[in-house]
Amino acid sequence: MKHRIFIVFIVLFTALTSWAQESVTGVILDSKGKPAKRIKMLLKGRMKMTTSSSKGTFELKNVKEGDTLYVYPNRKLMTAVPMLGSPTCTIHLGENSLRYAYESKTIICMYKVIPKPTYNSNIITYEQIQQLDANNLVDLLRGRIAGLQIDYSDGKMKATIRGGSSFSLNTEPLFIISGAEYNSLEEANNSVAVKDIREVEVKKDGSEYGMKGANGVIIIRTK
Repeated sequence: MKHRIFIVFIVLFTALTSWAQESVTGVILDSKGKPAKRIKMLLKGRMKMTTSSSKGTFELKNVKEGDTLYVYPNRKLMTAVPMLGSPTCTIHLGENSLRYAYESKTIICMYKVIPKPTYNSNIITYEQIQQLDANNLVDLLRGRIAGLQIDYSDGKMKATIRGGSSFSLNTEPLFIISGAEYNSLEEANNSVAVKDIREVEVKKDGSEYGMKGANGVIIIRTK
């Protein structure tokens, strides 16, 4: 009898927890029913963004029932879709909302306008990075932080932080990427991909780094 109860318990436990390791596959269609490519999605609490393929297909890994999926139909709009326990789904993009179809059910999720990020702070957050269409570090930094200027000089892209107190010919700030130091924007730009960046912090006062931080410091934290 005890063995039977134990077996029943295992079956129920497996049924309740099996979704923790499941993947969700699906397709995103536009308002005309055609595959929607390059639609960005992000599971709440995750660091990595998912993008639909040229055929509108996508795959989400390690999804739990009750998770929330953020869908970004364009740069200005977003919506939150609840994950309801189905391994497959179809997302239909509309003008003001999307339809999330799974099994024989459909739910409607209204779009919300993404608040325009303000960059008065000296930090670019992960959420802000995800909302930007930056191809590289230069794109990410340009115009985002007050006092940080990106210029093209002598055939190179250079960064300067207003308020720096350099005593050398080099006027660029010190770049630190996951502990590694770089002396120029070009070096830093070639050493990190935007998709790997978790946060950027700009310090106008880099005195804690000695003479190397005389022009300020830009700290790039990766995932």
